[in-house]
Amino acid sequence: MARLLIVLAVGVIAFTVFTTVYSATADKTKVRALPKWAWVALCLLVPIVGGALYLWLGRPLREGGGGKPQRKPTAPDDDPRFLRDMQRRLRDQNKKRRKKNDEDDKK
Repeated sequence: MARLLIVLAVGVIAFTVFTTVYSATADKTKVRALPKWAWVALCLLVPIVGGALYLWLGRPLREGGGGKPQRKPTAPDDDPRFLRDMQRRLRDQNKKRRKKNDEDDKK
């Protein structure tokens, strides 16, 4: 039983430190619902509830607003810019190879 209480206490302390630091480092112009100082105080004075409320209601929204977040391509062959650059490089290599073959044929 004592071990469970120790684990819970460490969890509460870690969550409190995380939410307090997270709220303290947020841009004060983008924090929602309450002023930034109020969120920091709430996270410190009411550990679990204050931190949960900040994460739910107070933290700044992502840039670009709501909706689905933009996912970056996960592999190079899924990235259109990479594929475009690869095609350009292949064309350049083929031109160089043809030019070299033409020069070799003239000799």
